[in-house]
Amino acid sequence: MGRFKSILGYTSAVLTFFIVLATFLGLNYFSAKLVSVTGIKVSPRFTGGEVVKIVDHKTYTTLIHRPVFDGIIGERKDGFIQIIWERRDGWPQVIEEKIDYNGDNVEDFFIHIETKTGKAMLTAYNPSVTGIEQTYVIKTGYAARILLKR
Repeated sequence: MGRFKSILGYTSAVLTFFIVLATFLGLNYFSAKLVSVTGIKVSPRFTGGEVVKIVDHKTYTTLIHRPVFDGIIGERKDGFIQIIWERRDGWPQVIEEKIDYNGDNVEDFFIHIETKTGKAMLTAYNPSVTGIEQTYVIKTGYAARILLKR
């Protein structure tokens, strides 16, 4: 009986070791599968929402995301729109761009970014645009979140 218990104990220890090893090695695979099966999505509050318009410049590309007012329960009164500038060949000293975020063919705001310092200035043409939340330096270029209200 003592020998049986020791064999059972060593066998369970070895099996547990392999299960733990497989769990850590397959963590990315298992998490991706779990997400695809459940349909969970990352909140647009973190990702900036889907890209709705791409403006191609000679040296960089502007990605305009959808306005995000998403909340846990329903929509919020305050939201933002995320704009990303991706570098291709180089950067101009200054990025100046008029943005129409709602697709009505009327510019809603003008943004001016100094690429060396990352400082941004905003001129709002639409009363829904309230300011700049923050500008970010990212791997591919710059991003800015422009605050909106309903």
